[in-house]
Amino acid sequence: MMSAQSLAHLSPVWSHMTTMQPVRGEGIYLYDAEGNRFIDFTSGIGVTNTGHSHPRVVKAIQDQAANLLHGQINIVVSPAVIELSERLNGITPENIDCFFFSNSGAEATEGAVKLARQATKRQNLIVFQGSFHGRTAQTMAMTTSKTVYRAGYQPLPGGIFVTPFPYAYYYGWEEEATIDWCLHQLHLLLKSQTAPEETAAIVIEPVLGEGGYVPAPARFMQELRELCTHYGILLVADEVQSGFGRTGKMFAVEHANIQPDIMIMAKGLGSGVPISAVGASAELMSRWIPGSHGGTYGGNALAAAAANATIQVMLE
Repeated sequence: MMSAQSLAHLSPVWSHMTTMQPVRGEGIYLYDAEGNRFIDFTSGIGVTNTGHSHPRVVKAIQDQAANLLHGQINIVVSPAVIELSERLNGITPENIDCFFFSNSGAEATEGAVKLARQATKRQNLIVFQGSFHGRTAQTMAMTTSKTVYRAGYQPLPGGIFVTPFPYAYYYGWEEEATIDWCLHQLHLLLKSQTAPEETAAIVIEPVLGEGGYVPAPARFMQELRELCTHYGILLVADEVQSGFGRTGKMFAVEHANIQPDIMIMAKGLGSGVPISAVGASAELMSRWIPGSHGGTYGGNALAAAAANATIQVMLE
């Protein structure tokens, strides 16, 4: 178990929900040095979709590490990352066929925002009340689930507008009435605060995460898709928490039978190895100016190998 002394050299900005120090994980369980077994109800905060240390994923990591740990993607492209792009093309919505890789959900969200702004030549974003998109400066400004994420960091990046999420229980209304009201508020926002021709993207979690784990109703998602298409606004689905089987389908947008313009993926993609992805059509990606976004570790061979094994385990 952790003591104050054992944490002396770790930043206190990390809060700790338990005092256990796991030395091993297997399936849904974590084990401490004394052999005590704990169920990980958090799944590593939505990461270990294949369980802790799935043998197929572990072997893929070991094999890749023995051959090539790192190849910076601007210099060399590993077979593992090419394979991963092909695997993702096979499981994402039909229009999503081109991918950019990074290391975390926040990084992928930043990338999606940069892509949307360059591709549309518009600057504003619309996000939903109760959303969580990350803790970098840009994604903090998009996050409205808790004030603690913003405390002491103002002013945050601008051009972000917030609209209600269709959370019927919160409002105390029937679902259909909630959908109608939320769509009305969104249309009002586009008339009064951010004009459609200035709005690059609407970013939504198909299942609201920290805001209450609330699935967006299918009709709302479908009408949101229609609205975005009508105005030329890009629909961005943040599937960081809801992706890779968390909702019974590979991605939560499948429940509404819609195709987002951009999809953000992370967490469950690598079974615990840091990896994330931005997915879009090849045509949309072609509007992203080469060299205007990137990173040292994005698309590295080790993470790609873990992701390939993770996807294969899920499909089987």
